Amino acid sequence: MSQDERLMILQMVADKKISATEAAELLKALDAGREATAAPPRQTTPDAGQTTPPPPPGAPIPPVSPPPPTSSGLGGGLSSFIEEIVERVTTAFSDSFEPRFEFPTELSGVFTSDEVPLRLFTGNGHVELKGWDQPGYKAQVVVKARGSNEEQARRMAAEAYTVRADGNGFELEANRRFDWSDMAVHVTLLLPTAKRYRLETRTGNGHIIAEGITLLDGQATSGNGRIAVQRATADRLYLRSGNGSIEIDGDVADVDAGTGNGSVRVIPLGRRSESFAIKTGNGSVTIDTGRVSREVGLKVDANTGMGSVSIQRNDLVYERDVRTMGHKHIIARSQNFDQAERRVQVTARTGLGSVTIE
Repeated sequence: MSQDERLMILQMVADKKISATEAAELLKALDAGREATAAPPRQTTPDAGQTTPPPPPGAPIPPVSPPPPTSSGLGGGLSSFIEEIVERVTTAFSDSFEPRFEFPTELSGVFTSDEVPLRLFTGNGHVELKGWDQPGYKAQVVVKARGSNEEQARRMAAEAYTVRADGNGFELEANRRFDWSDMAVHVTLLLPTAKRYRLETRTGNGHIIAEGITLLDGQATSGNGRIAVQRATADRLYLRSGNGSIEIDGDVADVDAGTGNGSVRVIPLGRRSESFAIKTGNGSVTIDTGRVSREVGLKVDANTGMGSVSIQRNDLVYERDVRTMGHKHIIARSQNFDQAERRVQVTARTGLGSVTIE
């Protein structure tokens, strides 16, 4: 494999078009394929093992049987998994030679309802919601489209998404017929802080950020991106990311957050009773209780398979403390938990990561 080919595959990982595992399999398969095709075997007779002499002039050429499939390498036949990856990378390589054009658009309006539903769905792009002190909202949409020329990309961008907005809500949905490698739709929504919102948003590869707004409830899902809730107030949050991290810093009453491979960091405030259910497959979980008053009751239920559990608060009473190879389970609470008017409860589960209560 040439150095240029290797660099292109690594760039595909950086662009999140293939995963690191897929890239490793592809590199291995391509290397094996080069070895298998570098020196093709000569035909031999079945019994003597000698090179078959060329046929006399005019004689028909006998058919050559294909070599039996091998267990590895492109020369012996690809598995369906490798074939799929090769097809995806080949397509992405051809696309990468086409330029990418950006087409920004701004939309604005005024919400007449006090409780506003927001629905934002983009296959490959960022979603950002930020509070501001203006009475109306402003949506900034940027479409990034690949095309052989700007006119072709502009036609694609014109069909990239649909918007339905009025005084009662805002909805944006990306067109699903476009391939994710050709098109990205990024959305930034500036929202009046005086309103309360019901959020439902989903993106395949981008990050999701909600900052400085009030949510009655929020559902946010990203395939590979980071999800962050910052300086926000929320009654209920349901957050899911396949590989990205999750960060929660705000006045949130009820949280259900999970990620496959990312880390989770939560900063509760304890201004009211709060409940956090945190799950991650391979990432770490950190709960920063530095802003929680000691008058607020705190209970922690931490469980990890191969990671560690570290509780750095010395005012907690341990109800359960199991630390064995392959399993750690700690339940601890503050002495005033049962009597406290406000309580913060944290349940944290991780397979391979650590759990830290600061």
